[in-house]
Amino acid sequence: MTLSPEARILRMVGEVQGVLDVAELGQALVDAIRAEVPCDWISVNAIGPRPSDLWVLVVPEMTAEQVAAFGELAYENPLVARYARTRDSRAYRFSDVISLAELRQLRIHREFYGPLGIDHQLAFTLPSQAGHILGVALSRCGQDFSDAERDLLEAARPYLIQAYRNALAVRDLQRAAGARDDGDVLTRLRQDGLTPREAEIARLTALGRASRDVAEALQLSVRTVDKHLQHAFRKLGVRSRAELAAFVWGAAADDEPT
Repeated sequence: MTLSPEARILRMVGEVQGVLDVAELGQALVDAIRAEVPCDWISVNAIGPRPSDLWVLVVPEMTAEQVAAFGELAYENPLVARYARTRDSRAYRFSDVISLAELRQLRIHREFYGPLGIDHQLAFTLPSQAGHILGVALSRCGQDFSDAERDLLEAARPYLIQAYRNALAVRDLQRAAGARDDGDVLTRLRQDGLTPREAEIARLTALGRASRDVAEALQLSVRTVDKHLQHAFRKLGVRSRAELAAFVWGAAADDEPT
């Protein structure tokens, strides 16, 4: 059965919602988007002012030489150049901003995309620090991305950005609290009415762990983890994993000595 665009967006967002670890979120984004928009490569790219200021998560993996070549020429990418000029973070294709003939004249195509057979790309950006660009890029060798695929990604983009912001917020709270992986947080959660098991699951969730990872760590079923998590939400008066993390690390920060 063919799913509606709305159902596909919900499925995509559902795969990343609640992933509060920034590093894990990158992989979750890649997996969720690739499942809905087929492509030959998909990557999360953090690009800085210098070629050495580069972090790339790409599926399938590329060689270190290929990644280095991309870093050297990244700002020749028509979509990167467009964003640097306009700060427009919406989803665009190569074909939205440049003809194929013009693309093939660029050094980045001759030395990077061309040898890989890539002629088509669809990309959007996430919030990033000044002077840097954080983007998600899907690349194809054969058929261009359709209007429907671009529109699907654009419709999902605000929700994906919110998931990323939630992860950043949790990371900042952990840093402010010292992110101590000890009994202090568990003690505070027990004092707030959680059982020992609920407190441990809440702590791991606040560290950004997905339910399946918590289940594996504690040798429980995912269903059991989610049930304990629901009880913890109710007792703490929170409605989401992001709110739980804010509660846990906010409480931990409050307990820090002054």
